[in-house]
Amino acid sequence: MKVINPNNASHSIKLIPRFYEITAITFDLYNEATQENTSVANAFNVVDGILTLDFDFTFSEDDKYQIKLSENDVVIYRDKLHATSQEPQDYKLTKGLYDYE
Repeated sequence: MKVINPNNASHSIKLIPRFYEITAITFDLYNEATQENTSVANAFNVVDGILTLDFDFTFSEDDKYQIKLSENDVVIYRDKLHATSQEPQDYKLTKGLYDYE
């Protein structure tokens, strides 16, 4: 699962693709709540086997998406994406919802 900060307008994720002979990537975001599919403009580069994908998108807090990267209808990568302003190391699903005394 990839974690994105919704307070930022520009985002960058790093991943390991299924193959490296890539010339153009189609980046699709599927919102699990609204069931809308959005194709997002992106820029990418591959360095030492790690693909870095840069894109601009406006997320809301706690949005959950399925991501799919493809080239000519061949899937390069699939994963889930979660938008939260919490640090990934400190992430708690119930943060701020319950007070324990």
